[in-house]
Amino acid sequence: MHVIGLTGGIASGKSTVARMLRERGAAVVDADLLARQVVEPGQPALADLVARFGAQILTPDGHLDRKRLGAIAFTDPQARADLGRITHPRIAAASAAAIATWADAGASVVFYEAALLVENRAHLGLAGLVVVSVTPEVQHARLVARDNLHPDEATQRIVSQAPLADKLAVATWVIENHGEVVALTTEVDRVVADIERRFGAIKVATPTTTGTTGRVTLPRRDVALVTGFPAFTAKRMIAKLAASEPDTKLFVLVREKFAAEAQLLLKGIPNGDRAELLIGDVCDMDLGLSSVEYRALSREVTWIHHLAGIYFMGVDRETARRVNVTGTKSVLDLARDAPRLERVVHWSTAMVSGDRRGTYYEEDLDVGQKFHNDYERTKFDAERLVRDALRKLPITVLRPGIIVGDSRTGEIDKLDGPYYLMVLIATNASGLRLPLLGRGDTPLHLVPIDYVIDAAWRVGRSEGAAGKTFHLVDPNPQSARAVFEGVAEHAQTEKPRGSIPRSLARAVLRTPGLSRLGRGPLAFVDVLDHPVHYDQTNTANALAGSGLTCPPLADYLPTLVRFVLDVSRPARPDHEDVSDPLD
Repeated sequence: MHVIGLTGGIASGKSTVARMLRERGAAVVDADLLARQVVEPGQPALADLVARFGAQILTPDGHLDRKRLGAIAFTDPQARADLGRITHPRIAAASAAAIATWADAGASVVFYEAALLVENRAHLGLAGLVVVSVTPEVQHARLVARDNLHPDEATQRIVSQAPLADKLAVATWVIENHGEVVALTTEVDRVVADIERRFGAIKVATPTTTGTTGRVTLPRRDVALVTGFPAFTAKRMIAKLAASEPDTKLFVLVREKFAAEAQLLLKGIPNGDRAELLIGDVCDMDLGLSSVEYRALSREVTWIHHLAGIYFMGVDRETARRVNVTGTKSVLDLARDAPRLERVVHWSTAMVSGDRRGTYYEEDLDVGQKFHNDYERTKFDAERLVRDALRKLPITVLRPGIIVGDSRTGEIDKLDGPYYLMVLIATNASGLRLPLLGRGDTPLHLVPIDYVIDAAWRVGRSEGAAGKTFHLVDPNPQSARAVFEGVAEHAQTEKPRGSIPRSLARAVLRTPGLSRLGRGPLAFVDVLDHPVHYDQTNTANALAGSGLTCPPLADYLPTLVRFVLDVSRPARPDHEDVSDPLD
């Protein structure tokens, strides 16, 4: 595959030549188009430009005002240098990815259209250079008319680029463009004929046109990476992506000891054959991948769904920090190395609110809260890393509440968190009325896994989701006491009676018969007396019109209880041992 540069002075007509090449079936990578894409809202380059030049370069709707930025950059050499420093590396990375995509499609020649190929000395690495030539008088007149500039402004822009003579001196082919279409067509045909004699046909076998411009492009294929297997949320998200994005190439990062389980999952879901396992670990450098695997992944990936984390509330500090914080840092490093990246969807938790009381807004993070356990602390620290990266990366943060089973089937992978008390109450055959650990009169923020996954997918794909945080919670949560009284009602056991102050919970959990529960339920006790409300304005706006809403707990609590009873039921008579549902 041969890459040929296409350049010329401003208003020389190189874009017209590029269009003619596309009409002839050629593969053309437009650096100016890529330059516009890398400064779209949510892209790191735009944030860097605003930091350097101020919010004055933005339109009221948050897009880059290119004319205003141009007026600054073309009159100030330092500003122009800063503009190049911010945008050129990103444009180069996007260009390399686009050229590689055409190569994969079988193109033997790719034209790279860019204004500053000679100025940046990028032409030195190309197979050849086409320069579109125009007389100074025609160039100036075109620029004034095209951009509605004052003649002096047009002159400034022309002289800010390298003289045409410098470009002609290094040209392999020169196309004269003095205004007549017929003459320009003859020039293009002449140059194309010579290129094809040297390098073969320029026409790509199966080009496609998109949009109203007729631009010949190769459809971009989304490539998604999912971390977090074998967590239940990760399994469900893998299935959701496979079902909802049939054209997306899916990679699943999995530790070696879970590889066989992951293969079984992929075989059992629709379109699972489109997914590929990557054996690695988010806690390791380069995700534990080989250098070849990491480079290939970083070059291709467009979406990262980061679900890897420790969600057990009773986890020890070292493990929580290694997975939740170090793992997030590794994923952010990959995101920075990915030139085609469109989005990182980071899974946090509403529990980053710690002991915050009152309303915790989606924009909030550090509000002076303290944390009940290392799980909350490390998820907060991980999200702080993500917040720091938001200026340069397109990231969407999701904060689900306490995830429970599927609202339709009750399915869940582990009976922890609220399930500690649900199992005790639902299987209480003693007739005793167990007390709640805490008063239980504050909201218990339960949310079913099916709603979380569907909402996460829709929110992540919604327009404007980059740079925002979304609470995935029940808008009308029941109190903890109401929840567990409902569990007893549906299980036909005794409802909880009274309460034990949280200060006595530790002693209670050390009593015979309960000590086996360990740190997990003790950590969960803190959320039973936590008067916090989670704002969900961003989520409501993102889901508006989709018809997707969180089902009321009352509608699916019977389903959750049935599932608990099914998995907690003693084994059949032909087995003597009774399994412990909490082990």
